[in-house]
Amino acid sequence: MSFTRRFTLGTLFGGGALAGGASFGQAAPPDCPASHASNWARGVEGQRKADLGDGTFLNPIVPGDHPDPSILKDGEDYYLVFSTFDAYPALRVWHSRDLVNWIPISAALNKAIGSLWAPEICKHGDTFYIYAHARTPEYRSIYVVTAKNPRGPWTEPVDLKLTKHIDPGHVVGEDGKRYLFLSGGDRVQLADDGLSTAGPVTHVYDPWHYPEDWVVESFSPEGPKVLRHGEYFYMVLAVGGTAGPPTGHMVIAARSRSVHGPWEQAPNNPIVRTTSASEKWWSRGHASAVEGPDG
Repeated sequence: MSFTRRFTLGTLFGGGALAGGASFGQAAPPDCPASHASNWARGVEGQRKADLGDGTFLNPIVPGDHPDPSILKDGEDYYLVFSTFDAYPALRVWHSRDLVNWIPISAALNKAIGSLWAPEICKHGDTFYIYAHARTPEYRSIYVVTAKNPRGPWTEPVDLKLTKHIDPGHVVGEDGKRYLFLSGGDRVQLADDGLSTAGPVTHVYDPWHYPEDWVVESFSPEGPKVLRHGEYFYMVLAVGGTAGPPTGHMVIAARSRSVHGPWEQAPNNPIVRTTSASEKWWSRGHASAVEGPDG
């Protein structure tokens, strides 16, 4: 599938595009000749390259095993992290100026602490943070590393002792406090420095539920990403399970005027979903919303 750079991602609540609309391109018909594998541009060592050089690009923009994206806009720069699982150096940080051409610039974690799932990259003040769930057969928790520059150096990981949740999503509330949204519709407040928790985990959100006859693995709300834009906080998350049928994992959204709720479900949930195993893109869960280069 080929895209131009002026595509608007779409509306979450039927109004304007969230965050002003991200510049991802205009969809061409699925049978467009440009989507054929032989038409990919080629980069370093002949690797597949998304940017076709004519104002269009092909998905996926980052080839290989790169699930669970978290993206940060900092001025004109974008930074992106994925699940890196058991591969070390881990939590590779990618950089782009146009959301299409990405290069890895650092690895935030060299010390093996387990399999890394669904990280979150964010900036607070002049410090960059990456929160991530790590697990071994003996222990699991959520950790944080920090840096003054996303190119590093990154600090050693700090254990937040959140042993019953996965998939942290960082946000600063209207009260100026920092929070991590977690799997299951839960949330915990952070200390001002973001390096420890400042209270118990509480349940704050009951996610939208799909019809009972849909073919999924399990409900499993996870991967919450929260963005403040205008008068609202927008939460994007996944439900339906990650390891089940192709139609299981999907993206849903909700919004609230306060980080404390109540949360209003998007009327067009799910935002993204695979509806048939005949589609090329299966298990469409975990998403991040971000403002595009054009604002």
